[in-house]
Amino acid sequence: MKKIGLLSLFSLCSVIAFAAFPVETQTILTDTEPDKFKLDTLGFIIGILTCLLLPYSLILLFVKKKNFRGSLAWGWLAGWVLIILIALLIFIGTEFMFLY
Repeated sequence: MKKIGLLSLFSLCSVIAFAAFPVETQTILTDTEPDKFKLDTLGFIIGILTCLLLPYSLILLFVKKKNFRGSLAWGWLAGWVLIILIALLIFIGTEFMFLY
């Protein structure tokens, strides 16, 4: 019973101590960087799906959508990493088990 009382007292003190200082309700969120790279999801997925067709998919670099080309390049890189990981898992076969 004494342990439960101490646990309740400490949890109550932690809640009170957390809210004991004044909290600013307005944070400065208007100072975002407009030039910062933002990942385009569609470009990233297209990059993953077209990484094997790399010479032909270079035509997609002419799309003039903001951040599309960078996302496409990151998608190509992720696609090649996925291909290498899948190839390693196939060649290693049953010798490598995840749940050891």
